[in-house]
Parts: sequence; C-alpha cells; structure tokens
Amino acid sequence: MLECIDFEKSFEKPLFSGFNLQLKPGEIVAITGPSGSGKTTLLRCICGLEILDKGRIILNSEEITDVKPERRGIGLIFQKPVLYPHLSVEGNLKLGSKNKEIFDALEEVGLQGFNQRRVETLSGGEGQRVALARALLANPTVLLLDEPFSSIDDDLSDRLVSEVRELLKKRGCPAILVTHNKKIAENFADRVVSL
Repeated sequence: MLECIDFEKSFEKPLFSGFNLQLKPGEIVAITGPSGSGKTTLLRCICGLEILDKGRIILNSEEITDVKPERRGIGLIFQKPVLYPHLSVEGNLKLGSKNKEIFDALEEVGLQGFNQRRVETLSGGEGQRVALARALLANPTVLLLDEPFSSIDDDLSDRLVSEVRELLKKRGCPAILVTHNKKIAENFADRVVSL
C-alpha cells in the first residue's frame, strides 16, 4: 500500500534518518514523538509539501517520490481546520464535489443539516469534522492527520478519536496520525511508531 523507504530530512539539524514505514491496506498507524522531532515534516514529505533529502515513497506499487502533491491521491488534515471563512460549510465542501456527495459526507461525519452554516459559527470539533468530510470527499488513497484532536477539549477529543477511527475503518481508508499524545495514539491506531 504505502512504503516510506530510507527517509532522511534535515533543516538546521537532522530530523529523521533511515526512517522506514509500511502502511498496509486499511491500517491506521500513529507516529509519536516530542515537539520538534519531525512528525509534521514527515507527513509533509509523504504528501509532497516538503522535499525529502533522501528516500523513496511507493504507493500501490508506484513510486511517487517526485509526483506533485495534488497528483498523489493523499489527503492531509491539519492541526487546525483549514476552511474558507467566506464560504458556508457546503461552499467549503463543494470545491470539487457534487451536492449529493456533500449531504452524504456531512451525514458520514455526523453534521447533517450543517450545509448552510457559516464557518465562523462552528466549534473546533465541528470544524475538524468539516475538514475530515472535505478530505474524504476526494477519496484519498491514504489520509494523513496532523494532530487534529489536540486543539479541542478532552471529552470531545475522545469522542472524535473513536468516531474518526470507526469511519476510516468502515471505509477501509489507511491513515497515519502524528501526535505527541500517547493516549490518543493508542486509542486511534492499530500500531504506534515512535519518531
């Protein structure tokens, strides 16, 4: 499915070297490590927003190391939802999708009836659900999640971790979560890797 082979990346100092990861179909992996260990940079390298110093990325038996980010078929959800404030929830989801799919996507993430809501009226958890719905509308081959549960309160975070895991498993969508929170990592992932 997804193979990260001999990854190396440095900025002022080496972040990771000789990093290897195999993500199986439908598997959810969490990558943990302290702040500054390169977790977010690792995701950015996988989806093509950062260039590796060394290494190869294989997705479904094809090398995608030099493929442009928009052609990789990899979804990315950031720590804070990246939504366009001048658009409604539906407007944010319409970017490249059809109406029927939008209503199905909102139902899938538990936000039925939210299509006309203004983005600035959403809670942190609702915003993350909209970001998740938008990412899933693109039918990614792999979904990358960059600490999406860290900026919301613990009770909501626990519920979202469970619901998002269940949704990804139902879809069979493999995912990589990076987090510094070991409890979230253990509750969300099938396997935890330390960076």
